[in-house]
Amino acid sequence: MHETEVARLKRLLNEATAREDRLESRLAAARERIETTRTKMRRQAVKHRKRERHAQRAIIDRVHTLVATRDRLASVTADLEAAASNQNDRTDLEIAAQQIVDLQKRLATVTDRHQALTGQHTELRDRYAALVSDYNKAVDSLNDLARDRQRFRPVIEAWDTLVGRLAKSAKTTTLSAGDREIVRMWATWQTGRDRRRRTGQ
Repeated sequence: MHETEVARLKRLLNEATAREDRLESRLAAARERIETTRTKMRRQAVKHRKRERHAQRAIIDRVHTLVATRDRLASVTADLEAAASNQNDRTDLEIAAQQIVDLQKRLATVTDRHQALTGQHTELRDRYAALVSDYNKAVDSLNDLARDRQRFRPVIEAWDTLVGRLAKSAKTTTLSAGDREIVRMWATWQTGRDRRRRTGQ
């Protein structure tokens, strides 16, 4: 048996209402997630900038130390070469040689620290980029939900008009149980819509 026009409309309206309720819930959840993400991103951005500035300062300091150590190494090496060419006291040569060994160790340590700081800076930059990507995905999801809501709006408006007329044109006691349920659902939906309008959702 083919369903009647009223039954078909009821089915469509029930489906549209359920769909809108789901969309409203998803929109509210998406807004909450985006706001949470925004707050988290703002905090992460502040931390990232502080860490980045600290890392940059540390890298600059290490580079300066590295340059100074290399300069000192070059100076000691030159002194050693001069001492060797002039055949100075052997003790001075041994001291200079030990200084070179010590400076080479310090140079290796500074180089390792510089590489570690560079890696930390790269990691912070990648984490910040990942946060930005997650935020953009959340915004895209919210836009998709808004488009779905707009697509179902004509069906919802038609249902609103038809059920509103039904509620105003007949007494509740004269309606069938199914019609009373539709009117009750419509009244609940109206209350929720008015509340959302007042809150700006």
